[in-house]
Amino acid sequence: MTTMTNSGTGPGGRAAAPRRRSKAVRRLVIGVLVLVALLVAADFGAAAVFEHEVSKRAQQQFDLRDHPSVKVGGFSFLAQAISGEYDLVTIDAKGVPVQDTLRDVDVHADLRGVQAPLGDLVGGSLKTVPIREVEGQVRIKAADVNRAIQANSNEVVQSITNLTIDPVAEKAVTTAPADGEETPEDGAETADQEGTTAGVKLCGTVAIAGSDTELCVFSLVSLVNNAVEIVPKRLELRSGGNPVQLPQAIQNQVLKMFKRTLNPGTLPFKVTPTAITVEQGVLTVKGKAENLVLGRG
Repeated sequence: MTTMTNSGTGPGGRAAAPRRRSKAVRRLVIGVLVLVALLVAADFGAAAVFEHEVSKRAQQQFDLRDHPSVKVGGFSFLAQAISGEYDLVTIDAKGVPVQDTLRDVDVHADLRGVQAPLGDLVGGSLKTVPIREVEGQVRIKAADVNRAIQANSNEVVQSITNLTIDPVAEKAVTTAPADGEETPEDGAETADQEGTTAGVKLCGTVAIAGSDTELCVFSLVSLVNNAVEIVPKRLELRSGGNPVQLPQAIQNQVLKMFKRTLNPGTLPFKVTPTAITVEQGVLTVKGKAENLVLGRG
């Protein structure tokens, strides 16, 4: 009798080699995944060290109470660290007090071409950080603007609540509505191109004769000696959805109370302010500079 053997499982069978190859492939895949995980962990770890070092220097240079948030842009931190230059580093500090009126200013800076050699970073000898270009900005929020407007003796203005900030074309600031209706420029509420002046609509609720009235003041905001100057031009009043007309003399008195100059403090790296923009809820002062150093002195 001839004895048959199972060629797939017997000694020397041909199925054993594919199984060995399958195990080898699994080991290779697992090894690659572990290596990738270690590289990602190392990337995040090295980035955290760098961000902490930059945050400490930014805190000192910006004279902040707390460490600002620092983030490195780009896919791989280690690849940038090896080259010694980082494409984009962002710095954010929120809730920065400036004098007595502005208590919640946000500071933001985009740093491009940041030079920090890997050896200095790892060895702890990183003292100064050259930067090719900086774009800095400070943001003044509606609550701080409201506080500044309320800083007068008029009871009506002091009662303003829920102040809002919205962009509006400069033409709409000076164009009076016809018969109490909104002009096309009012409805569009589109901002002009970025520059040293911008249109803004400040709206809030005030108590007039015991009734809540919506008051909107159309103003120009300008950069004057690095400060934000608010110059009101016209106002609109509505009560119960209906327009309210005031004598021009009274309107002029109300408008005067909205004229304010706000000092937003210095821009990051003492960048010179060059533009002001209006976004919903925020007035933003911006500036750019080149070839600066973080941590000097």
